[in-house]
Amino acid sequence: MGDAIVYSEVNLKTKLQAKYAELIQEAGKRNASADAGRLKQIMALCQELLSSEPDEMRATEAIKECDYCLSWLKEQAITKTDGGESYPAEAYAYAPSDNVSDWKLRLWESPTLKATKKQLGMAAAALSPGGFRGQKVQIPESDISTVKRTIRAKYRALEIADEDIPRWVMEAQLRELVSDYMPLTEATVDSKGKANLVVIRPGFNSSKGRYYPQDMLARDFKVFEGVKMYADHPSESDEKQRPERSIRDWVATLQNVHVGTDGAILGEATIVEPWMQAKLATLRDKGMLSEMGISINAVGNATKTEIQGVKTNLIEKIVRARSVDFVTEAGAGGTVNVFESGAEQTDIDLIDITQLREHRPDLIKLVEADIETKNKQEVKKHMEITEEVKTLQESNETLLKENAELKAKITEADKAKAKAEAQAIITEAIAKATLPDAAKAKLTEQFKLAEKADGIAEAIKAEGDYLAKITEAGKVKNLGGGVDETKTTKTALRESFRRMHPEWNDKQLDTAVTGR
Repeated sequence: MGDAIVYSEVNLKTKLQAKYAELIQEAGKRNASADAGRLKQIMALCQELLSSEPDEMRATEAIKECDYCLSWLKEQAITKTDGGESYPAEAYAYAPSDNVSDWKLRLWESPTLKATKKQLGMAAAALSPGGFRGQKVQIPESDISTVKRTIRAKYRALEIADEDIPRWVMEAQLRELVSDYMPLTEATVDSKGKANLVVIRPGFNSSKGRYYPQDMLARDFKVFEGVKMYADHPSESDEKQRPERSIRDWVATLQNVHVGTDGAILGEATIVEPWMQAKLATLRDKGMLSEMGISINAVGNATKTEIQGVKTNLIEKIVRARSVDFVTEAGAGGTVNVFESGAEQTDIDLIDITQLREHRPDLIKLVEADIETKNKQEVKKHMEITEEVKTLQESNETLLKENAELKAKITEADKAKAKAEAQAIITEAIAKATLPDAAKAKLTEQFKLAEKADGIAEAIKAEGDYLAKITEAGKVKNLGGGVDETKTTKTALRESFRRMHPEWNDKQLDTAVTGR
């Protein structure tokens, strides 16, 4: 009995450990902020119970709470943290699994801005031969086409023209005549000549030869607004001989086109022909609307691909809606009309460059001439801009040189002015000093190159102090009244000056002694 209890406790702890590990794993890859408080509580409880032998009742309740949190977590979107922000799988061009480490080529610049031309450009560059900043993304070859198509779709959602999409994500596209049949089973017809109907649904068409992405329909649905509706789909001969259709066959106009909650394109047919209005009303009253349908007559860009194991033509863009026609059966609407290079085709919406060169070489020449003219204009404009830039650069260099020279002149002028002011102060100070002319001359020579008057007062004082000392030292004392003290003093002073200035001649020495 005791062994059974131990086994039960061990089994319970193992189960709790497994639930706790799964909880951590799921919380780590999902945005769990909405219920983070409850999640933290159960994690803390699991840690507490697993750190010792768990109480059976508390462990059982913890496992139930783990199950609840796991169920809630698995309903949350898986996100990947990138640059400190959380992004869902749709933010990446390649997200093949729930393993976020496999997600590549982020298309959203931020969770707020979402897809931007800048971010798409970086993703496209990563698919180029040189990669983005030297880094080429590694994606299985079988998924490359889908990844490029995803990036193209994002560019088009930003209303960027195909010619402005980087060539690294462009592929050979087919120009296709889109003519699918849609029965009026779900249509409603009122007494005022209005018929609400389904124009086209996302996904495969009835033959699965064509696939309509939901985001493409949501983007391109407006091409059907105001399109005329005719009685019967045009035959092949009608398309060639009278592509503009006959006014006699025009029975309605498609208006108020929009996208429904299920992604289908919906519209309102305003009936302009009384006989068509009466026919639809009769079919409605007899419950026979399903026996009539509409067939779109549009042109789209398609790429060959495989979806859900089915090889098909994916419509990437509806270029033009030519008409939406009332028909009694699928007819041509059940087929896929794809026109590739080499096929004989005269429909202007479907004709390719090879056929245009063959049938209208004059148009090709005009287009090429126009392109050449524009190229020459661009080259000329570029050369003019280059010349302007060169002129501006030269002018800028001249101005910089002149500025430097002007600064140098200003500096020299400032120096000269400062020196002149200093010399004036020095000259005045020396002139006012009570010193012999020789001493003044000495100071003038000493300060003749000075740019500042600093130190002149101290030099004058020092010279005066020196002269006072040597004068006092040259006096002869205690010799009585018979000695000429003045002469003795002058002789001593003369000898002192001679020792200080051996280069002076007798006249200069006399001047220094007498002070004049």
